[in-house]
Amino acid sequence: MKTQNKKSGKHTKKILLAVIALFTLAVAIIIPLSIQTTFAFASDKVSWGVTPNTKELTPEPPKNGAAMLQEYGGMFVGDTSKKEVLFTFDLGYEAGYTEAVLDILKQHDIKAIFFLCGNYLKETAIINRMLNEGHLIGNHTDRHKDLPTVSTEAITKDIVDFDIKYKEAFPTATPLTYFRPPKGNFCDRTLKAAKEQNLATMMWSIAIVDWGKEPIDGQKSADKITSRLHNGAIILLHITNSGTVDMMEKLVPMMKDKGYVAAKPI
Repeated sequence: MKTQNKKSGKHTKKILLAVIALFTLAVAIIIPLSIQTTFAFASDKVSWGVTPNTKELTPEPPKNGAAMLQEYGGMFVGDTSKKEVLFTFDLGYEAGYTEAVLDILKQHDIKAIFFLCGNYLKETAIINRMLNEGHLIGNHTDRHKDLPTVSTEAITKDIVDFDIKYKEAFPTATPLTYFRPPKGNFCDRTLKAAKEQNLATMMWSIAIVDWGKEPIDGQKSADKITSRLHNGAIILLHITNSGTVDMMEKLVPMMKDKGYVAAKPI
């Protein structure tokens, strides 16, 4: 009996060692392939950012990113022959300040573009107000993925899923025309997928750090944006910080004092 138990124990140990060896081999193969695939997807990744200036000139964009945008009919500035600026807001969730920002926009007759994620579509009342007051809604994808790092199919799905959900929630709304990639990251496949859905990719020429838990300083933030204004500027803002409302209240009059008006999105 003891001999049988020993043989059985040795046999079980061999099986266990074999299973561990197979698992180790699988991990050794799968992880490098996964890393290689991610690198392959992200090989032409552009993390959008511009070099700001305080001379009222169009800021310098990343050359490869600007070339991609141009190829697919995208943009990061508007009409640079006019002292106009376009307000755009990226919204993934409602932090409680959007209604106050809409009040300011309404007071100054400013129309903006609100780039929404799928999670935000539950804010039906706020979105209806945006639409009723003449603002445009943009596609910021359904799940806010880092698009250059996923497959082409996944990119298209994230864009299309938002469009489908938006149409279901707001069936009488005008079809979406603008797209903005999450985190400002894109690649050739991203822009191509957006264009195939009849969406023009819109980046930005002015942005500040206006998110986070710590309240931003409204005056300093307004000063920073005002110092960077230029013809045809597209301003990226978020509405997740408690200081955003104060910043907007100060920014709009300062912008007007410099001779700039808000462009009407089309």
